[in-house]
Amino acid sequence: MRTEKTHLRRRITAIFIIALMFTTMIPVLGGDIWPAASAASVTASGKISDNDVNMRSEPDTKSQIVGNFNKGTVLTIHKEVFTSRVSTSAAKRWYYVTAGTKTGYVRSDLVDSISYGSTAATTTDDLNYRKGPAVTFGKLGTALAGNPVTVLLPALRDGSSENWYKVSVAGEIAYVIADYVGIGTASPLTQPQQADLSGKSDLAKSLLSTPTIGGSARVVYTFNTGNCSRLFSIKGHKNAKVPQGMAFTGSEYYILYGMAAGQAVVTYSANGKRLRASKFSFSIGHPNGITWDPQTHICYVFKGNTKKIYTYNPATNKFGKSKVAYSSSGVAYDNATGMIYATSKTGIRAYSADGGFRHQKLFARCSHGIFHYTQDCGAGEGFIFHCISGANKKTTNFVDIYRASDNAYLGSIRVNLGEVESAVVGNDGYLQLLVNTMGNNTDYVWKTPLNVRELKL
Repeated sequence: MRTEKTHLRRRITAIFIIALMFTTMIPVLGGDIWPAASAASVTASGKISDNDVNMRSEPDTKSQIVGNFNKGTVLTIHKEVFTSRVSTSAAKRWYYVTAGTKTGYVRSDLVDSISYGSTAATTTDDLNYRKGPAVTFGKLGTALAGNPVTVLLPALRDGSSENWYKVSVAGEIAYVIADYVGIGTASPLTQPQQADLSGKSDLAKSLLSTPTIGGSARVVYTFNTGNCSRLFSIKGHKNAKVPQGMAFTGSEYYILYGMAAGQAVVTYSANGKRLRASKFSFSIGHPNGITWDPQTHICYVFKGNTKKIYTYNPATNKFGKSKVAYSSSGVAYDNATGMIYATSKTGIRAYSADGGFRHQKLFARCSHGIFHYTQDCGAGEGFIFHCISGANKKTTNFVDIYRASDNAYLGSIRVNLGEVESAVVGNDGYLQLLVNTMGNNTDYVWKTPLNVRELKL
């Protein structure tokens, strides 16, 4: 699987920081996955190469002049902007610069004596490097995950919000999508800080090393095709082809499908054999999460952004209605606590699992420094696994992990498999993920390397 494809578009619509809270505001305190440096600290220097050079308010010769400089003026270069979708001509490239007290754009063919910093970085997945900062530019090669690169400047194509880096890789100057480059020399797996967790995997140790009650996201691992295995594929039911959630009884999987074409629940055996599909239900709208409750032997379907939920009885193949005290999107039954957990952007809520949905408590939530969507969640062995996606669901996905006994946030795992929709714990204790590949009508259930039972102290 190649991370960067021709249809990849990153549209991060908001990055903001707020205080952790228990109210209805979205908590998005953010922390860089790679803390050694940030994109803002990657700059270069250069000099004006001619006299009477204008600085513009935009990368366009028709935009407002905000400064005028002569040959030899020293510039701090903050980023490189391409005004063409295919041309790499110097006249089609601009630098966003600071000269003295003025900041604006100068055409790159009017700048020389450029000196780049030396910012070490590592690719976090396989990705293509190109002649310019967009998939419309020619491909120069592919860097495998873990490949060292030197980041020279942030870069982008004018009019696009997709962030790229200008880098030195394999002896060439090229451009790569910023999402898959880790600034600094940090390992994708942080080192455990506790010495009393012998016998556990490095992944489990990292999750257990510094649990907090809420706080900024702490990414400790990445799930990808190198460490996860496909359990089985799914294809939907008639026109219902978009997977939204997954439940597991120990012997059967219930895959929830939804979107405008109608809603359905498709049942698979434990080894991935398709068994049956429910009738269509157009009244549910856009469903988001599903769980199976062994106390009532009923599935609960959470719609998101509403207190109304739906029931699905596998024995009768019929849908019904119920309600909860608070709007939520994800839902999961936990075998260890005997409670149902519901996740949303405002927190994690615990409910009774007897069908009455009596509200028990509210958890704090960790905060990601990006605009994000809340997906379905999973639970098991006393832990909750909340799946979230960024504005570009294909490239920005995480699983946030919590311990139910003390509301502790253990850490986040980045998912580089597609849009992560839901999670369950298998009979062997390993976390499984439902992943939407977004486009080819074939989606997958993956087995991850995380054994949830190793998280129990």
